[in-house]
Amino acid sequence: MRPTNLVSLLLGLLLAACDGTVETPPGGGGAGGGGGDGGADSSSGSATGGGGGGDGGNTPVACGGRAGATCDAATEYCDHPDDLCGRADGEGRCSARPEVCPADCPGVCGCDGQFYCNTCAAHGAGVDVLAGDSCMAGGEYSAFYWPGGLDHVVVRKADEAADRCVLLYLDAPAENAAGLDLVVPEGWGVSRALVSDRAADCKGSAMAPSGTAVNATAATGSVSWTDTGAIAPCTVDVDVSLTFPEAPATERLRATGVAVEGACP
Repeated sequence: MRPTNLVSLLLGLLLAACDGTVETPPGGGGAGGGGGDGGADSSSGSATGGGGGGDGGNTPVACGGRAGATCDAATEYCDHPDDLCGRADGEGRCSARPEVCPADCPGVCGCDGQFYCNTCAAHGAGVDVLAGDSCMAGGEYSAFYWPGGLDHVVVRKADEAADRCVLLYLDAPAENAAGLDLVVPEGWGVSRALVSDRAADCKGSAMAPSGTAVNATAATGSVSWTDTGAIAPCTVDVDVSLTFPEAPATERLRATGVAVEGACP
């Protein structure tokens, strides 16, 4: 190849390279990279934004306290994280009611002042629970001994405000009736438990209530005593949770040292 042709070829290559550089915007490759980063940022931002939107959509609504708002009456309850039921203007958050709850019945007190078998049951009914169990021991307790073909001890709780009476019947010798899974002194059994719509049924010594009565379908807990007369206890300790087929759905008898009338001198 002639030197002149070689020089011309080299000059042409240099000009082409220079032309390419000139036609490409300065930092074009970087800008392209920036565009890629921008896409990544945009994708990341989109994902973040989407997540934020999801969080925003699931943020519980404030209820109770100063908020004064109420939750959906059919599907939610107002959950107070301190279990103080909104006292001292404490706010809660609307939460979905559970659909299925365990059958255990340790007993809790609802913010409506009613007894519920467990926290899940209270939430399912649309109420939060109150720390402690102050609403469970309410009522006036009494008991009496009644002899007959069997020995009988009847434990009662009168609720004057609700105008109802809860009665628990213990017999000896006997066994617990079906569904009444209670721990009782040896030789004794719980034959039935019921709630009457008259608080006055908790007074006197009539074995059967005069008001409309509903029998309990299930019971858990215990009845015990340590001091006894010749044939019956002088005092009774009771901690029993009862379940009924209609309102009130649950009741609890919880007391110690209830004197048994007619059992001891």
